[in-house]
Amino acid sequence: MTLFARVTRRLVDAGGILAAASTVLILVLVCVEVVARKFNHSTMVADELAGYLNVAIVFFGLAYTVREGGFIRIELLYDRLRGLPLAAARWFIVITSLAFALVLGFFLASHVHYAFEKDVRAISVLATPEYIPMTFAVAGCGLLVLQLASFLLDRVRKLP
Repeated sequence: MTLFARVTRRLVDAGGILAAASTVLILVLVCVEVVARKFNHSTMVADELAGYLNVAIVFFGLAYTVREGGFIRIELLYDRLRGLPLAAARWFIVITSLAFALVLGFFLASHVHYAFEKDVRAISVLATPEYIPMTFAVAGCGLLVLQLASFLLDRVRKLP
């Protein structure tokens, strides 16, 4: 395994751990909110924070899910392919996914830059600077790009 593949594996694993931790934090937030409401109180921020954590779950989990083969694909067609058509399909999948992730990452990063420059804040109790949760999306997209590049450098041999 190359150095790039090892580093990518560790980063993608860290992203998976962050996604899992975000899931647990949402659970804790919801439980705290339920108990607080039982006593006629509220955190007032549980829904906002849960939304931000949901972004972390989705984007930090992308690369891990791709690597582990967790995404849905059209197996009716894909599983019947053999030889050159299978190799061509794998290359097509990885290259188009990489192109999409790069374009998405560019626009997400542009949006983060705009939110930072204009000091865009959430209309909420916390008034969170919006670039902070948006950065989760950019980082997760970067992990996805690294994972897809790792597949390419491995000549898509270990594509799940």
